[in-house]
Amino acid sequence: MTVKLSRREVLRLAVLGGAAATVTGCAAAPSGVTWQAIPSYSLQGTDPKRVDYLRSVLDAFQAESGVAIAPAVTSADTAAAMAKLLLQASQGRAPDVSQVDGYVFGRMAPYARPITSQVAAAGLDVDDWFPSLRPIMTGSGPDVRSLPFTTDVRVLYHRKDLVPTPPSTWDELIAVARPLAEQGHAVLFPGGRSEGAVATTLWPQYWAQGLELFDASGQPAFGSGPGYAAMRDALAVVERCVAEGVTPRRVATFGKEDDLNSDVVAGRVAMFIGGSWQAAALNNALPTGDFFDTWAVAPIPSISGERHVTTAGGWVWAAFSDDPEEVDAGIDWVVRAYVGDDGMAAWCTAGGYLPPRQSVYSNPAYQQNPFTPVFRDHLAAYSRTRPGARKYLAVSNSLQIALSSVASGTTSAAEALDQALDRIV
Repeated sequence: MTVKLSRREVLRLAVLGGAAATVTGCAAAPSGVTWQAIPSYSLQGTDPKRVDYLRSVLDAFQAESGVAIAPAVTSADTAAAMAKLLLQASQGRAPDVSQVDGYVFGRMAPYARPITSQVAAAGLDVDDWFPSLRPIMTGSGPDVRSLPFTTDVRVLYHRKDLVPTPPSTWDELIAVARPLAEQGHAVLFPGGRSEGAVATTLWPQYWAQGLELFDASGQPAFGSGPGYAAMRDALAVVERCVAEGVTPRRVATFGKEDDLNSDVVAGRVAMFIGGSWQAAALNNALPTGDFFDTWAVAPIPSISGERHVTTAGGWVWAAFSDDPEEVDAGIDWVVRAYVGDDGMAAWCTAGGYLPPRQSVYSNPAYQQNPFTPVFRDHLAAYSRTRPGARKYLAVSNSLQIALSSVASGTTSAAEALDQALDRIV
């Protein structure tokens, strides 16, 4: 008599027994569920703490579930990796479960499988994620289609001995910074041609004026009228900092927030706009290890001082398999390792990330640094995520050029914006 086995049972036999199993109508047992991550989030990462954690959790998960997880690693060039994944997803060739950059998931969402039932089965509550992250989970639809498992925010760091009271507006910042700049202490922010630069330096200034990047039809909302004035004024903040001499023109070469770190370690910085992850890295880099004692954190200044906004980022997991059992197994795995109570606490501790679920901050397994409570408050009060509009990448790329040209002092804010609008089609 022929016995039909479920796909999960086949995988269990493959892992536990190592022998071939015969399924009616199939020539061989399936190899398992493909799990794709970028290198630093995978078994091929260079951080021993992360790799040891993942290896131990993966071994336990496979032994307990009988599900074979086949690791796949994508490119460390995240832009290229996401472009490739989007193409694969559109052609039905994406890995069973894959890591996706949160700001591009809106483009992936139509191809990702609904996982609302899997989230409920895992005992997870969508309302536990910070409000700014929930739209990423659904891709603007009714079903959950992704699971954010890390996040971050951008803030103003200020040296307490030089700037005891953080500025709320850019007028205040420049007034405080002028004499400090004369003494060799600059105000830094990423101003280069990169996604990190616009997310950290430009979007918060635009959003703080109460405008959206895209209108209801998905078109850029800053081509004219209030949107145009808001984007021009956001670029003018950078123009003014450079013209006033508080920010060096070389910020136009800073593509990543971490590009500021060497100046901070060298003691050449009074204030900088950077990411939450930099605090621990800078504390480790300083010979004295006293970053948390020397520096403080505040909201990013705004033009009016009446509203403050920051950009929240992070990564999500999404399932792309057509097989319901592979979706179940893949989501089971990422929940165990990255998304569940203990998994998120352990992974965010190992990697130095902020948990995107609010309850995890009270989990004893999550190790916080002295600034973590402030970062959490900023996530709750000030954070926004980049929109999933189809034209977002074109807009971002064009405004990156505008930002760097203004930061280098070669182009005025208005000229740079007009040129950016000409590039967007």
